Amino acid sequence: MVFVVAEHYESGKSVDYHAARIKEISDLLSWKKDSFNRVEALIDSAANQQTLASSASVSRLFSELGIAVNPKVNKNLFAGIARVKQYLKGENGVPKIRIFRNCVNLIRELKTYRWGEGDTPVKREDHCLDELRYFIMTLPEPTKPLPEKKSDQLLFKEKLMKKRGRA
Repeated sequence: MVFVVAEHYESGKSVDYHAARIKEISDLLSWKKDSFNRVEALIDSAANQQTLASSASVSRLFSELGIAVNPKVNKNLFAGIARVKQYLKGENGVPKIRIFRNCVNLIRELKTYRWGEGDTPVKREDHCLDELRYFIMTLPEPTKPLPEKKSDQLLFKEKLMKKRGRA
């Protein structure tokens, strides 16, 4: 089960600002930290590129500010969308993901997500959805339950029924 309990969604702010906000949220939620007392987070692989404002990458700046970001996310769009759909659909109609109502941007993006031409999604206002997809792709692939092993008695009974034309 995945619980989406908080989000941080602001543009036009510095890495320092975002790091402070992420730390604030993680402290409120009592998120566990790594052995270096850093918050662990996923980040788009584009964050490894050098910024215009600094000689360091966004990933490095976050790391220096106590946020251990992992930019090695699986960005396979179609596999990720399929996995998110799998979690939303769940098993027997029970979703395997719960999104808290204070995650207004993720909820808005889910409601406005659209497919464009050529069976590709429209890439607009989907930052929260991308992060959800990155996170879901870090989880182990769901396994299908193994079929129940039939007892010797049941197998024998099925064999007899087939012989008599009842199966």
